[in-house]
Amino acid sequence: MLLERGSGIVYVLGAADRGKTTFCRWLSGRLSETDLTGFLDCDIGQSTLGPPATVGLALYRGNLDAPESTFFKFVGAVTPSGHMVQELVGALRLKEKAREEGAPFLIVDSPGWVVEPAAQEFHVRMIDLLQPDLVIGFERGPELEGILVNFRRHPRIRIIECPVPMEVMERKRDWRRLYRFQRFSQYFENAVPHARFLSGLGVHGRMPESFREESWHDLLIALCDAEMMVVVLGLVDRLDLVTGTLTFRAPPHDAHRVATVHVGSLQLDLSNPPGRVVQGNRPRSGRQSTLLDEDGPGPQVPVSPASGGRADRGRSVPDQSG
Repeated sequence: MLLERGSGIVYVLGAADRGKTTFCRWLSGRLSETDLTGFLDCDIGQSTLGPPATVGLALYRGNLDAPESTFFKFVGAVTPSGHMVQELVGALRLKEKAREEGAPFLIVDSPGWVVEPAAQEFHVRMIDLLQPDLVIGFERGPELEGILVNFRRHPRIRIIECPVPMEVMERKRDWRRLYRFQRFSQYFENAVPHARFLSGLGVHGRMPESFREESWHDLLIALCDAEMMVVVLGLVDRLDLVTGTLTFRAPPHDAHRVATVHVGSLQLDLSNPPGRVVQGNRPRSGRQSTLLDEDGPGPQVPVSPASGGRADRGRSVPDQSG
């Protein structure tokens, strides 16, 4: 059907371990044999294109081992929960990028977070925003009905529901944590120390509740270009408000492209496998655009590391293992 039409956006939906990514890769390979095809990886916890906490776009023409180009947007977490705006904006911007690059086909691999009411609302908003031509759901029983029912009368979106293939294996949560740890470890394997003066750079995202060293050490950040596409991810070593200097570890990159720093919600300890990913509910600065966590604190006084200001203390929230 897609080949006959010559274009189309496909949104692949399903819980974790339903075969979504395997199907997306297969479909991308088939379509890329005829024309430029985009693979949009929105599964920020089990990402395949880039490191976790990012939404990625790869453009293929005939060879899935060698994309013509890749682009990444930073979400800053390994689940859309509490970070819906970041993921929704990232997905839409990368859809637009695929269109700008001339890709007639776009395959979207969505997160496996589908059960909770907030998860269902997230996917409803994703589908409404991306406006796919085809939604393919891999499910066991009616687990996707709370999402799909909203589009059954849509005049342009076609829904195809598929049973989960018998060959698909379910993985335990510990396997997922190990997978994320390995992806992060591979990304930062060749990281070297860097230092940046924050003067003249934009700084936004999930600011820690204080400027104490322990609040910033090992914090995951993204250094982005003028279009807010990821240039490189980094792990903070120290934020020095006196000199306005941010020191961090990151792979080699073109520092001249960096225009803004996006602060994430994860502190990564990569020194002791399987690693520990800490994702806390941090008070927000007024410079970010985000939905509050369901039980998170309200907006805090605007503050920026570049200004040397001090953040008000927010409500303490226990850390969560990622």
